[in-house]
Amino acid sequence: MNTTYFESRKTIIRIVCSLLAVAGFILDHIAYYPGFVSPDTLDQYTQAINNAYSDWHPPIMAAFWHLLLMIDKGTESMFYLQLLLYWGSFYILMMVFIKHFFKLVFLIPLFFFAPFMQNFVGNIWKDIALALSWLFAFSVMIHAFYESRKLNKFEAFLTLLLLSYGCWIRFNALPGVIPLLTFWIWSVSKKENSTQRILIKTVLLTTLLALLQIGITKIIIKPIKTFPEYKLFMHDLTGIYKETGKLYFPDFILKHPGFDSLYIKEKYIYSTFDNIWWNPDGKNILPNANSALMHELRNRWFLAIWDHPGAYLCNRFKGLLNFLRITESGTTLTVMFPHVQPNNFGLELKPNLLTYIFVEKINNTAKFFFMKPWFWFLLNIILVIIVFIKPLLRIRLMALCLTLSSLFYFLLEFVIFQADTEFRYFYWNCVALSLAFLLIVSELSYGRLRSKAGHETK
Repeated sequence: MNTTYFESRKTIIRIVCSLLAVAGFILDHIAYYPGFVSPDTLDQYTQAINNAYSDWHPPIMAAFWHLLLMIDKGTESMFYLQLLLYWGSFYILMMVFIKHFFKLVFLIPLFFFAPFMQNFVGNIWKDIALALSWLFAFSVMIHAFYESRKLNKFEAFLTLLLLSYGCWIRFNALPGVIPLLTFWIWSVSKKENSTQRILIKTVLLTTLLALLQIGITKIIIKPIKTFPEYKLFMHDLTGIYKETGKLYFPDFILKHPGFDSLYIKEKYIYSTFDNIWWNPDGKNILPNANSALMHELRNRWFLAIWDHPGAYLCNRFKGLLNFLRITESGTTLTVMFPHVQPNNFGLELKPNLLTYIFVEKINNTAKFFFMKPWFWFLLNIILVIIVFIKPLLRIRLMALCLTLSSLFYFLLEFVIFQADTEFRYFYWNCVALSLAFLLIVSELSYGRLRSKAGHETK
């Protein structure tokens, strides 16, 4: 009889969680259908349709999208996949909290309907695909952790696939996935491996994923070279020029008819080169590049940094402060992009009442502290420290892997394409840190209750 009762209770819990997840899926579907499409999205969608790729964006997402288009044309397939990952994660975490932290189960809906989560879940962007892939994978690992078991073979394969996909579709994703891979290895092996062996396996697995990315990209997808590093080199060389007055640009740039050193010096912003690269004045400042010219530019970039490391680091640090919105560059921070870029594919957004409600509510929070990048960076530092307190020993590895993933993802922005115009660059940080915060709060609350119960028993 007891067995029947508990089985019935489990069934009821699963049904309730499923209904809530389906309800969330439907609400987001109504509000965001058929998915918001930015110029970046449209570029990748065009590549997916034509099955012809460039390397301006990591092409693996566009190639995967091409496969989805064989099932259904339009943006719907990628849009539905994102919602499935999002609300699938909700279902898993609800199951965990109902069983282990019942009094705090309300935190899960708060998390998934938070403005900093809902603002981009409808956008088909590589940043969002990465975050939702990793969210679902880590949710599965959290579930196995609280069930006190290893990942089964299917879970191990699925989570590794999602972690790999996420790190293959964003330039700064590889450092962010390293701590997640550490927890994946631990979740597969549990106590069978020492800390040293887990770390060695993490290094080997990370290296393998990097090599697979290179192999898939260069051997299978074969994208056209567009030299996205061109913008990075120009950003740093312009910053060093503004700081020192010395021109390190190679001759093919200096001799270009449209090049204007005074213009780029005047317009230079520490956090981004976008306002010059895609300048509003219609200036054709830079010539087209090829491999030989990029090799020459790369050498000049190395030389400039070697000669003026202080200027380089100073500019990069000031750019990071802009990026975190600790200082202001004068640009506007976009906290939501509820639009479909004009296109020739028949993609259009037909907003309804729910769309307007969601968009208005989220935009109204734009000035709140949780929509400021500095808040998430500060929270990241705090949580990395907090996970080492004694009451969190049980979940220390899990929480530490989440917070370090966020921190590594943050810090690589110091050396790559800083751009302080869009909050989406912090989406994984919002996801990882919120999840870590939920686990920490839950563990502290219930750990205290367990200690109290044990004391009363004695």
